[in-house]
Amino acid sequence: MKKNEADRIIENYKPHSGFHDLSKKPETLTKREYAKLLRIQNFLAEQEKDKKYIMKMLPLQWMEDKELSANYQGVVTEHWEENKV
Repeated sequence: MKKNEADRIIENYKPHSGFHDLSKKPETLTKREYAKLLRIQNFLAEQEKDKKYIMKMLPLQWMEDKELSANYQGVVTEHWEENKV
């Protein structure tokens, strides 16, 4: 991911209902890592809109989405203080 692409993703980020608000970049992530995480959240939020269709018609995609979501949640838990136990 190029710097200008990362900047654009960060500038255009808006929190999604049902997802953790990632508006503030933690110091533990680089700008590109942070932008990648925002892009993943955007993708998962879009997939969630068509969840029933994907589950029924694209079960392999649904399994991949669930795996991506689990990995995403692990990163969020690791880097956002308020999620730490």
